[in-house]
Amino acid sequence: MQLILIRHGQTDWNKEYRVQGQSNLSLNESGIVQAEAIAQALKNEKVEAIYSSPLSRSLETAQTVSELHQVEITTLTELQEMDVGETDGLYYPDLKTKYPDFFRLWTVDAPSARFPGGESLPELQERCWGAILGIISRNHTDTVVVTSHFFALLTILCKVLGLRLSDFRKLNISVASISKVEFNGSNTKLVYFNETCHLET
Repeated sequence: MQLILIRHGQTDWNKEYRVQGQSNLSLNESGIVQAEAIAQALKNEKVEAIYSSPLSRSLETAQTVSELHQVEITTLTELQEMDVGETDGLYYPDLKTKYPDFFRLWTVDAPSARFPGGESLPELQERCWGAILGIISRNHTDTVVVTSHFFALLTILCKVLGLRLSDFRKLNISVASISKVEFNGSNTKLVYFNETCHLET
């Protein structure tokens, strides 16, 4: 089974460099164009199933892929972005001044940090990886598409690559990027990562 991991297209908060957790933002105009580019990039894939976070920005991206492949979408709440609690919507530079203790711990030992009123990275990884194992257990034989979010996908890829969560900053997942993972029994292989060539104009 091949699993294609897609980060949703751009929202206004992405553009404005704001913390974006479980707030239900839609794609902006650029994000809609990016979602269409993702769909075209996958046009030759034999997509058997599509799973998505129910948050609008992810679901709208999945719907664009679904329209091309005529495959129904299954939404999984476990694929939602990290619950960033009280920081949702803050501009990233404001984190340091408004939540200095959290920011300090997040900088030096992110897995031990919990977003104020929200989740920690280990909690996020547990629910996201649980969703992936559930998808694998359904015995799909062809390509499966998963649309989700920045931190959610990072924790999944850390698991795939055997990386510690403390090493998550060694990876970067761009908006509207595509990564592919191949599952073959106990063998897991990263086929490609953070592909964005489809966004070039």
